[in-house]
Amino acid sequence: MRSTMSKNLCAWIRGITTLGLVLTVPVALASGEKRVTVPIALPFQHSSSIATSEAAAPSASAATNAVQPMVFTATASAAYSSATALIPAVALVPAAIASSAAASSVAGEPAPGGDPASQVSAAMEKAEPESAVAIPAVTTAPIKAPRYPVGHPEAFVPEFEDYIAKKVAPFVPGVAVVIVSGGQIKSLNGYGVRRAGTREKVTPDTVFRLASLSKAFAATSASVLVNEGGISWDTTITSMLPNVTFKNTRYGKQLTLRHALSQSSGLPRHTYSHFIDENMSYADIVARLRYVNFVCPPGKCFAYQNVVYSLAGDMIKKKAGMSFERYTEQKIFDPLGMRSASYGLNNYNASPNRASPHVNNGKRWIPTAVVGNWYRVAPAAGVNASIVDMSRFLLAQMGKRQDVLPLAVLNPIQARVTQNTPAQNYYGVRKAVGNTAYGMGWRVFDYGRNKNFIHHGGHVKGFRTEMVFNRDLQIGMVFLSNSETRLARDVIFKFLDSYERAQTAAREAAKKKK
Repeated sequence: MRSTMSKNLCAWIRGITTLGLVLTVPVALASGEKRVTVPIALPFQHSSSIATSEAAAPSASAATNAVQPMVFTATASAAYSSATALIPAVALVPAAIASSAAASSVAGEPAPGGDPASQVSAAMEKAEPESAVAIPAVTTAPIKAPRYPVGHPEAFVPEFEDYIAKKVAPFVPGVAVVIVSGGQIKSLNGYGVRRAGTREKVTPDTVFRLASLSKAFAATSASVLVNEGGISWDTTITSMLPNVTFKNTRYGKQLTLRHALSQSSGLPRHTYSHFIDENMSYADIVARLRYVNFVCPPGKCFAYQNVVYSLAGDMIKKKAGMSFERYTEQKIFDPLGMRSASYGLNNYNASPNRASPHVNNGKRWIPTAVVGNWYRVAPAAGVNASIVDMSRFLLAQMGKRQDVLPLAVLNPIQARVTQNTPAQNYYGVRKAVGNTAYGMGWRVFDYGRNKNFIHHGGHVKGFRTEMVFNRDLQIGMVFLSNSETRLARDVIFKFLDSYERAQTAAREAAKKKK
């Protein structure tokens, strides 16, 4: 009965939207997931330029744009980046840069893979209840990088923008990128298509899965709660979650919130991550932790986790008196103006302007089914967001929104907590990389003569994400793609190398003027 009513409601909504009306449909979502407000282009607008407006919500806009205003158009606009013309409807991909789960797992999250997973995903999607969201007719205009002359310290911005447009975008279905310099957004663009074989362009408001980049949100939420006095970094897991037990009881009782978020639990790397791929429930996986031997005492070694990491979300839920997802929404998404950010498969599917995942068959990118398993470990891999959302999160992490995320929240999670190696941080053997560590939800490293870069990436079937910034230098970048491209391995260091070249050229130009 409910399914029939939902289908009729959806059909009614589609009929109304074809007439050019905007609906706000309040519907409670299942599993405690948030109701999302998603800026989109309505279906009838895809064939023409998109009219956009910020006037519908002036108060929210004023709050979120206080530091870095976003550009909105109020008339018909062809503001999409000209670089999208480089992308064919179905991007052909040379085998040399095709996806590879083993080679491209920057975030350390194993890729759910294979046809069985797709079948499980399809079954899960059928079981998910339909949901509706409020749909405002708002589209954020891209921001093209200024063309600086050689010798200008910000010449790296157009250089990196051109790199994405010419060296990455033509070989993937879609990508969205934001570049920050001087603590301000200098470039914000979408390239390619949301789904291969269609003309649905990636825009700044297109929603991607963040995969393990979600860990930064969980750590930030925890830090907000600590700063409010609701919990301590040294609060032990078992004192709050008595049903969670470990084989070594002594070590188990030592495990803290800090250990979970800094990847220093002492348990083996990726403990039980494979059960997430096998569609086991989160509760059942956690129950099996009692069978696992520790490889070191808590806090004494680095080992990347997803399941243990997600225990932090359970601790936040217990202390905050609401779901972890709801707490993150109230403390991060809403105050930062992350209008299309959400948790969970339902909300991903409810985002009309969403990117579809793609896999490579050796010749081209093929759209594939969304694998919902990893949404079950929401603190580790559950966020959906657009590049506009991520630009606001980036600025906040860089200290530009201290009304929401003060330094007392940022400093603990961006500091080095667990020392590791460049290989453990997925940086290979790059000679310029040093002093690597894991903070809480962030990787930390030095690069060349510059110190304290903050980074995390994500990888789940059909998606790759990267984010890097430096608060001292006030530069940053976020990269989102709806493909598992190997090219994502290079974007972090291409960005940093472009920055360093620009600074070197600027210093040389300054010497010549003297």
